[in-house]
Amino acid sequence: MEELIVYAVLCSIGYEKIDEYKEKLDKLFLENPQDEVLLDLEGRSYKDAMLHLCCLFDEGNLDMDRFSMKLMSKIKDIYIAENDLAEFGKRMYRLWQYLPGGLSEKEPFNIFCYADDPLSWGDEKQCRELYEKAIYYYDNL
Repeated sequence: MEELIVYAVLCSIGYEKIDEYKEKLDKLFLENPQDEVLLDLEGRSYKDAMLHLCCLFDEGNLDMDRFSMKLMSKIKDIYIAENDLAEFGKRMYRLWQYLPGGLSEKEPFNIFCYADDPLSWGDEKQCRELYEKAIYYYDNL
């Protein structure tokens, strides 16, 4: 479930990954066709499913370590493909605001609160160093 909630969180900050989400949902459903939540999600539109998953996220019944690693993996893919560092920074700040306090205050997510600050004085190098510290955090564990 954590993998699907990652897509909802990304959607909430402006990254719609419709095809990836549908592929993951179908794979999980085929592996576990008796799962009522997955069956329910299969019958929903993408936007409705994202809203429902956000509600499940807000309930907090997740393996937060697993969720964190999956989320950061997707963020890494986005970062590598992103051409506009300032826009990426805005979205990561929104992500930081969206995450529950227990998660947003911990590494690596707390970095998203300030990582784009160096852009205001033209220091793209330092900004990238901060983002890369965050996105490669789980690779170094």
